[in-house]
Amino acid sequence: MYYATLLVTVVSVASYHLSIKAQPAAVNPFLPLAAAYFIAFFVCVAGLFLWNDGTRALAALRPSVLWLALSVVGIEVGFLLAYRAGWNVGYAALLVNVCSTLALIPISLWFFKDQISAQKLVGVVLSMAGLALMIGK
Repeated sequence: MYYATLLVTVVSVASYHLSIKAQPAAVNPFLPLAAAYFIAFFVCVAGLFLWNDGTRALAALRPSVLWLALSVVGIEVGFLLAYRAGWNVGYAALLVNVCSTLALIPISLWFFKDQISAQKLVGVVLSMAGLALMIGK
């Protein structure tokens, strides 16, 4: 199950980028997102009944669900507009993931008391070097 979760995520992210890149430029960027969220709403409601883990009580939700909603819309609109502006699918996704990870590292260390090893620091440096190579022309 441990690796299956990553497989589902990788396949979903790849599918996401391909499908968002394929949206017509002449369409208002919020139309395909609204349609996708409409469909996703029904998938999520079905999931509430098919997945038995955890509570289904709305009272269990935290205010951070609002941040989640705004973040999801920001990610979707950001990528859709980036692809319309001419960004390459692979580069945009990698650039955003590396930059967001670099932004999250100090936050995770400070607020969540995560630990970082020398090996992970080397990985961060290599990621930054890769980012520099990607940005360079």
